[in-house]
Formats: sequence, structure tokens, C-alpha cells
Amino acid sequence: MKRSKTAAGIFLTLISGIFWGFSGSCGQYLFTNHAVNSQWLVAVRILLSGVILLVFSAIKHKREVFAVFRSKKNFARLAAFTVFGLIMCQYAYFRAIELSNAGTATVLQYLSPAMILVFLCIKNKKPPVFREAAAIILAIGGTFIIATGGDAGNLSISPEALIWGLLAAVFLVCYSLIPVPLLEVTDTSSVLGWGMTAGGIVLLPIFRPWENMPQINFSFVAALFGVILVGTVLAYSFFLKGIHLIGATKASIISSIEPVAATVISAVWLGTDFTFTDIIGFAMIISTILIISIKKEPKR
Repeated sequence: MKRSKTAAGIFLTLISGIFWGFSGSCGQYLFTNHAVNSQWLVAVRILLSGVILLVFSAIKHKREVFAVFRSKKNFARLAAFTVFGLIMCQYAYFRAIELSNAGTATVLQYLSPAMILVFLCIKNKKPPVFREAAAIILAIGGTFIIATGGDAGNLSISPEALIWGLLAAVFLVCYSLIPVPLLEVTDTSSVLGWGMTAGGIVLLPIFRPWENMPQINFSFVAALFGVILVGTVLAYSFFLKGIHLIGATKASIISSIEPVAATVISAVWLGTDFTFTDIIGFAMIISTILIISIKKEPKR
């Protein structure tokens, strides 16, 4: 039973990382080809995704969709998750992409596993075990190589892009840790649905997406579909469920398959060439998945 639970958690977080990689590519496509900015995309993405998830949760769980509001403590945690785990995480990531590119934004965001590990080590007053530390180093190293080609000098981005990229990592930590107690009392779709819907309602009057409507055609709708349904509704749901099954540290490490997926999708869809350093990056990141899934970690 425990093994099947772990396997399910690994599978779900792996798929979530692939879907996020696809979403990042769709977002960059929209920025490049449809004059969409990060404010427009985040406001529309978070609201529509939230509504879809709430409808799904209401159909599946009926009255339990309101379980998160049964205590002030849970409501306060949901509010914190909405602001720091959803709104800021998504906005910071897409803003970093808009100011630089998907690869650079991804490598900065995937500093989050190391941040989570440091947080948990400090909280539990325990140093990381060898395999855990090695996996995180490989994950960070792999994303760095894919984004920079192994040359730190290629990470030439503006100070603003660097700040937003680092903030994306910080807020991804918040996204991973804040909702964990909520998932013990209600389902993933309810937590995400309420958080995203509330976040979208907050962002609408701030970003006013209706004032900058892009031209709607098939490619625009398809890319937006990829961002909202695949890269948000499914990816975030799978990731939170994975956290519930295997914990925030492991889930964050495994989902670092995202830059691999983003690079492969970019190559097939946008014609990006692979390099030898890309292959090295792939191997490093995939090895972290093997380390986490094959080797048994001691409980914290």
C-alpha cells in the first residue's frame, strides 16, 4: 500500500512537471506571437482555471466543496495560499519569462527545491541525508545547464528579470508548503478552485485584461487552452496531490522534469536545436527522479 502510494505520488508530480513545461512554452508563444503580456495572461489564466476546478469539485464532492471554510484557521491559510502560493507564484514566473525567456525563468524558479530542503532542515533541526542533497544538487545543476549551456556568462538577464525569477522560486516554496494542512481536510480541486477563483477576482480590476484583448484565432485559443487546462488545472492539481502523497521536498525535486519537457516541446514545436549540454542536463534531472523513486528515504 505504501509503495503504491509513493509510486502514485511520483507519477503525478512527474506529469505535473511535464505539463508545466508545456504551459511555459505556450505562455512564451503567446507573448511572442499574440502581443499578450504577463498581467493579462495571469489574470485570465487564474480566474478561468479556478472556475473550472470549482465546478469540477462541486460536481464530484458536492457540499464538501465548502469544507475549507469551516474554520477560521483554514480560511486564513487559504487566503495566504491564494496570495503567496497562486497569484505571486504564477505572476512572478510569467513575468520572468516575459522579461527574459522560459529557460532562464525556469532555472531560477527551480532553486525552490533547495529552498524547501533548507527550510525543512532548519525546522526539523536535521541535516539533509546524502541522497536527498545529491538529488537536489543534480536537479539544480541540470536546470542550470539546460538554461545556460553550462556557461554562467550566458545567464545575461536584466536585474528586474533576475529579481522576478528569484521571487518565482520563493513563491513556489510557498505554493508547496502553505496548502499542505488544507489537503488533510478537503480535496485538491476545492483548495485550488477557491484559491484561483478568489485570486482571479482580485486581479481583474488590477490588471484589466479586457482593455488589452488580443486578436482571437485558432493558434491563440489553442495556446491559451494549453496554459489554462493542461498547464494549470491538471498540472497544479497533480502537483498538490503529489505533495500530499510523497511530501513537498520529493515532489518539488521530481517536478524539476519541467525544464526537460519545456526544452523538448520547444524543439518539436518551435524548432529549437538540442546541444550536448542539453543532453547532460536531461541526464542530471532524470537521475534525480531515479534517486527519489528507487532509493528509500528515511522519514523526517
